[in-house]
Amino acid sequence: MKKVLPTCLLLLLFSGFAFGQTKEIDTLDIIKIIDKSEAIEYTEPKQALSGYKKAYDLSKLLDYHDGAFKASLYAGLVHSNIAQYDSALYYYKRAEDVNKIVKSSLNEMKISLNRANSYMFKGELENSIKNHLQGIRILEKRKDSMRLSDAYVNLSAVYLELDDFDKQIALLKKSLNITPKTNIAKLGLTHCDMALPYLMKENYTRAYFHMTKADSISKIITDQMLDFFVSRNWGEYYLHQEMFDKAITYHKAALKLAKEYNYSYYEKDLSIGLGDALLNQGLYNEAETYINTALSLGKEQGLDELTKKSLFMLAVLNERKKNYQKAFKFMQEHNQLKDSMINKDQIGIVNALDKKYQSEKKDKEIAEQQLELADQQLTVQESKSKTRTMTILIVSLLLGSILLWFSFSQRQKRMQQQLVSIEREQEVRTLESLMEGEEKERLRIAKELHDGVNGDLSAIKFKLVSLLETNNTVINEAVAMIDSSCEQVRSISHNLVPPSLRDFDLLEAVENYCNDMNAIHKPEITFQHVGDAIVLEKKQEANVFRIIQELVTNAIKHAEAKEILVELSNVENNLQLTVEDDGKGFDIDTVKSDGIGMQNVRSRVAYLDGQLNIKSDAKGTSFTINLKDKNKNA
Repeated sequence: MKKVLPTCLLLLLFSGFAFGQTKEIDTLDIIKIIDKSEAIEYTEPKQALSGYKKAYDLSKLLDYHDGAFKASLYAGLVHSNIAQYDSALYYYKRAEDVNKIVKSSLNEMKISLNRANSYMFKGELENSIKNHLQGIRILEKRKDSMRLSDAYVNLSAVYLELDDFDKQIALLKKSLNITPKTNIAKLGLTHCDMALPYLMKENYTRAYFHMTKADSISKIITDQMLDFFVSRNWGEYYLHQEMFDKAITYHKAALKLAKEYNYSYYEKDLSIGLGDALLNQGLYNEAETYINTALSLGKEQGLDELTKKSLFMLAVLNERKKNYQKAFKFMQEHNQLKDSMINKDQIGIVNALDKKYQSEKKDKEIAEQQLELADQQLTVQESKSKTRTMTILIVSLLLGSILLWFSFSQRQKRMQQQLVSIEREQEVRTLESLMEGEEKERLRIAKELHDGVNGDLSAIKFKLVSLLETNNTVINEAVAMIDSSCEQVRSISHNLVPPSLRDFDLLEAVENYCNDMNAIHKPEITFQHVGDAIVLEKKQEANVFRIIQELVTNAIKHAEAKEILVELSNVENNLQLTVEDDGKGFDIDTVKSDGIGMQNVRSRVAYLDGQLNIKSDAKGTSFTINLKDKNKNA
């Protein structure tokens, strides 16, 4: 199964620099040049680069640091867009040199995050992670949630390359949690991203859920990037599901958008995906066109994994077309590349030594033939001497290659250790945040109980004691204070328990309940709504809400779960409630008759004319309830 980079690998093009201008008229002209170039970055990248060069040259003449920085940074972004990553890194370095004069942490952040993306595209994951973390630290200090959400998305792409799909999902969840609800396009792109690691984990239900969310958002807003990634990721979804007709339709739509918007980086993924789907459909001639495109891109950009897959597919294709000679050629080339990728650096060294040895051997043979023709008196001793010299040379070169291999292995170990250290650091930060939030909530509740109810009840106690010495006035005061205390108890209870559904609709009440439970319990409770709005009678809403309360409480008490999902969906007039956890599970035959809680759940489901299905094993438990909307039958 092939990996596809997340949709939201956004090149972080930020605005909002703060520098002074030197000459108002000239600097305004520079800004106009930059703005004009920025508008045509995707459609006319060469012309945009020409504009940025002009802006940079003028800025240097005027010592206009803002213009020089923008022109350099934006030129790097254009080169990255067209897959020229070494050039992109050159311009980021130039932007960094300008920033050494200004010393802006905001500029430093922009350089780090964009440079991190270029390193990731080049496959230099260690450098990518270092630059990502440098930019993220600055954003965390600035509390810049919008840019921080983009940074989490981009860092998640590195973990995709490392096959750490759980870490990728965790980072994307962090991005969703801090993305403003008003930024609908960004939410849609991140849901596109969430589908990819679930596809790699073969969790097609969760992948479908996130793709549906992204698709529904793309239908209510106009955003060309979201439209492109929705088409591309649906193609990937159906390709993984081996539904090749649908995969071809979506991939072709995405490829058309990629060419229209000049998203050249993603052309290789789309070409190999289309080739795969068409090959499986028996459309060999059309498949060959796309696979050859992917092969060319793989060789041009030094993408060995893409090149290897393309060669294998061409071998299969030609074998099915009965072109056995071509099939053998492509498979031979595939195997050679596969062997070289096992340890590219070391094999390269050995190949170079072997080539040098063969060349020297050939030269030696030619020289010997010439000498033999010129002089038949060549002695055996001289021949042995030359052979001994050659042997010493080969042994020395092989020893050198072994030393280089050892050095490379040590470097790989250091990189793995650093990645483990980075992951542990992130886990510690998350744990500290959770503990701090829990302690604050405990303190708030304790303070309210102590300062409010406890103080009033103490006063009531002294008032009642004084009844022995006073009249009915004191009794009336005591009653009034008791009423006041009851109001405080009710108020605190409402803070701990969701308010009456009389004041809220079902979705808002369930979301508030899940948020409140998250604040006081360890399992992470996620609430999701899919499809159309849900309109029920108040009695129906109350029963659905109580079912959710009971199932979530059972999961917290008994399942030992780390995550709990509550989902309400209303798709094509089918109303469904799902509560699932990743806990230890239970015996379904036993739970049918035991426990007041489950009896209450079954009674409420029966009242709603619903159907309850339970699945449970060692990996977790899932309750699925299909409900009837009584309003529809009225």
